[in-house]
Amino acid sequence: MSAPELLPYLLKVNGALVLFCAVYYLGLRRLTFFGLNRAFLLFALLFAPTYPLLDFSGWLARTAPRPAELLRLPAEWSGLALPSPTAAPAATDWLLVAYWVGVIVFGLRLLIQLLAVRRLHRQSRPQTLQSWFFRRLSGPVMPFAFWQTVYLNPDRHPAAELPAILAHEHEHVRQWHTIDILLAQLSLVFYWFNPGGWLLRRALHENLEFQADYRVLQTRAHDAKAYQYSLLHQSIEHSPTNEIVCHFNFHLLKTRIAMMNTQPSAPRQLLRYIAVVPLAAGLLFATAASTAAPTEAPVAALKAAVIDVEKEAPISALPPAALAYIVQQYPGYRLIGLTEVRANDGSNLRYKAQIAFGRRPTDVLFDEKGLPLQTGDALIFLDGKRISQAEMNKLDLKLIESTSVLKGNAALKAFGQDAASGAILIITKQNKDSPEVRDFVRKYGIVNTPASPAVEQLTQLVVSGQGLSTNDLQGRLLLVNGQEASVEQSKVATDQLQSVFVMDAEQATKKYGAKGAKGAVLIETK
Repeated sequence: MSAPELLPYLLKVNGALVLFCAVYYLGLRRLTFFGLNRAFLLFALLFAPTYPLLDFSGWLARTAPRPAELLRLPAEWSGLALPSPTAAPAATDWLLVAYWVGVIVFGLRLLIQLLAVRRLHRQSRPQTLQSWFFRRLSGPVMPFAFWQTVYLNPDRHPAAELPAILAHEHEHVRQWHTIDILLAQLSLVFYWFNPGGWLLRRALHENLEFQADYRVLQTRAHDAKAYQYSLLHQSIEHSPTNEIVCHFNFHLLKTRIAMMNTQPSAPRQLLRYIAVVPLAAGLLFATAASTAAPTEAPVAALKAAVIDVEKEAPISALPPAALAYIVQQYPGYRLIGLTEVRANDGSNLRYKAQIAFGRRPTDVLFDEKGLPLQTGDALIFLDGKRISQAEMNKLDLKLIESTSVLKGNAALKAFGQDAASGAILIITKQNKDSPEVRDFVRKYGIVNTPASPAVEQLTQLVVSGQGLSTNDLQGRLLLVNGQEASVEQSKVATDQLQSVFVMDAEQATKKYGAKGAKGAVLIETK
C-alpha cells in the first residue's frame, strides 16, 4: 500500500473502531450475553481493517456523460511545467514517520511480552491438582492461562481457593481466549494512536473474564460468595504483571463482582445486536460511495499533457467520404501519405492525410467517418471568461484547481462553431467556489473527477525521470510507444517524454485483454 493510500485507509479503520466501541459501551456492555459480546468485539477487530479493502463500488456505479474527446495540447505551453514529485507535503511525511515509529515500538513491546511468557513456560514444571493440569511457577506470579496451558504458583494461594482458580483459568483455555487477546494486542500495534482500539481491547479482556466467571459459577460446584472472596484475595497481592496474560486490577474486580450479581438479560435485549447490521452496512456504503466513479468521466487536470499517438496507415484505409472531400477541395492534388491518429488510450480515431497541393504538402484531418475536422485554435476559458493563448501561456500551474478539455460534438454543442477546434476550460483555486464559476460549470455540464493518489504518484514518477518499479505498477501492464516494456524502460528523460496515461482496469481489459486486468500505464516518447 502506497503512502498516499495509507492515511485514508487508517482514517477509515480507526473511524470504524471508534464507532464499534461506542456501540458496545453504550448498548451492549451491561448485557449478560457474553458469547454474543465476544462475537461482536471480534467482528469489530476483524471488520475494521478489512472493509476499506473491499470493493463494492460496482453497487453504486453511475453513468456519467460521455467524456469529451481529448484535445491535443501544445507541449510548449510553459504553464504546464510539472512539479517535482519529491515536493510532498512535509506534514504528511512526518505523520507517516510518526505512525511507523509507533508501530515499531508497539510491535517490539508485544514481542517482549511474548518472550516473557516463553521464559515463564521454560521455568515452569508440569503438575496436577485434583485432575486439573497446570504448570507450576515459583515467585510472585499471578495465575494466568496462555494458549492451552494454565500457569500457577500454588504456594501463593490458600488450598481451598485453588480449585476455583484452576476452574476459572481452564475456562479461558477451553474457550481459546488467547486468540482474542492476541488479536486485540496485534490491533494495538497498528492502531496504537486510536482510543477506540484501546477501549475495545479493554472491553474484550473484561468480557472474557465475565464469560469465564459465568461458566465457573454455572457448571462448577463453587459457592458464588466464596469465589468472589478468592478474587478479592488475589487483588490484595501485588505481583509483576504482563498485559498479554494478566488483566487483574481492582477496577476490573469490582466490575466482575457486579456482573456476577446481575440478573440475566431479558431475551428481548437480543434486539440490540441488530445494530451491528446497519453499522457495518453504513461503513461499506460509505466506502463504496467514496470509490465509486462514473463509468466515463472527463479529464480533470493537465499535469501530463494529453498527446495524440500517430501511426502510419495504408492510403487505402482513408474513408471514401474523406477522399471525396479532397477531390472537391484540392483539385489536382496528389495523396502522398496517411496517418492514423488516436488518443493515447486508443480512442478517438482520426485520419491525417498528407496532400501534395501547391508548393508544399498540406495536412488535412478527418474523423473516423471521413468528415473534415477544423484545425484552428481552441477556445480557452479561465474561470468562465474567455482568454487568449498568450494569456494561458502565462498561467502558473500552482494556481490551477482543474482543467477540462472538450473536443468534437461536446465542444460544438456547448460553444457553437467557434469551438470547432475544441475548448479548454480552466478553473483556478482562488475562484473555484465563486458564483461565476459555479454558473459556468452548471451551464456547460463540466464534471471534474480528480485523479486518484495512486495515479498521481505513477504519473509523477514517470515525468520526473525516476521511472517505475514493479511494486509501483502493482500488476499493471506497461507500454512504451505502444510496445510492452520493462520497468527499466519507464525511465525517460524529462525532455524526451511526450505523454503519460494511466488506464483503469476496465479500459485496459477491453483494449489489451487479460494483460490489462489490473490497468495499464502508457508512455510515449518524442
